[in-house]
Amino acid sequence: MAEHHDQHGAHGAGHDEHAGHHPNYKKIYFTLLGLLVVSVVGPVFGIVWVTLISAFGIALVKANLVIQNFMHLKWEKRIAKWFLTASLVLMALFVGGVSVDVLNHEGNNWENIAAQAAVERGLAAAAGEEVVEEEAAEPVDVGFNAPNMFNLVCASCHGAAGDGKGAAGLALDPRPANFTDPAFWAERDRARIVNVITNGGASVGRSPLMVGWSASFSAEQIEQLADYVETFRPGA
Repeated sequence: MAEHHDQHGAHGAGHDEHAGHHPNYKKIYFTLLGLLVVSVVGPVFGIVWVTLISAFGIALVKANLVIQNFMHLKWEKRIAKWFLTASLVLMALFVGGVSVDVLNHEGNNWENIAAQAAVERGLAAAAGEEVVEEEAAEPVDVGFNAPNMFNLVCASCHGAAGDGKGAAGLALDPRPANFTDPAFWAERDRARIVNVITNGGASVGRSPLMVGWSASFSAEQIEQLADYVETFRPGA
């Protein structure tokens, strides 16, 4: 009986301990409320350092509060450490992967004129030279690259090799045209190719899934796309 009473008493003590596991509910509530206010104040009033803290620090503090007080995990500290380490590693990989392109001011088919001008103004100001504000330059036409555009808008169905085996075209019925098949060219001339690119497949009684590009490309650009399609022709 005494042993049973001791066990019951121990169980009762454990229950009381569990019931009082979170004596800090009010403290946690007001902490989270304060963090919410900080996260709102920064962006609203344009305070840069507050915005940075709210973007990176507050989420970590909230996650730490939840892990410590509500998840009841045996290995919570070790898990929190691994989560933090993995998050930092993934963030470093992301920044390292995209920063090279983001920090550039030009690419294969684009040029950030405004960023280049800002750098030039900054260098001139640092050298003590007078900075003269210029009117915004007209957008630069970097040219229309037919192969790149074909790969962007056509290859998903027709395939990069023009063989009709694009990933999106495998589920279509009828299948996309195979530009490398001599039989395809036996029944089609250049005017038909231009017409289909311009007005879509429905304009020649073919699949309406082949959309027209007259609203996106000029007549000259469509001619260039037709030129590129003809390069897939056997013997071209």
